[in-house]
Amino acid sequence: MATVVLVDDHDSQREIYELALSTAGFVVHEAASGEQAIELVRVLRPDVVVLDLAMPKLDGWEVCRRLKSDPETRGIPIVVVTAHIVPGVRESAEHAGCDAYLTKPCLPNEVIATVRAHLKRAVA
Repeated sequence: MATVVLVDDHDSQREIYELALSTAGFVVHEAASGEQAIELVRVLRPDVVVLDLAMPKLDGWEVCRRLKSDPETRGIPIVVVTAHIVPGVRESAEHAGCDAYLTKPCLPNEVIATVRAHLKRAVA
């Protein structure tokens, strides 16, 4: 069973995606902040991280940069799910190291499909 760390500062967003991912067979660990996300990822070494960008204090861009600069976590795929749709945001997220970029509102099935696709790439 694949493990996902789900990061979003909004409880309602985490609840929606946690339910969908766990129903799809993933083991889901939740983080409500960037700091908590980095700690969980370093301890758990999940198969995939699903990450919001807009969070207080330590935002998703910085979380992505830190995880991708750490030799222990750089190989973990990061799927960004964000409401940011202004020009340049996708590119800055990709520059920070994200592996996939989805915009909210995003159907849970799209998140599941993207997570599965990155799991297959990691195994291949």
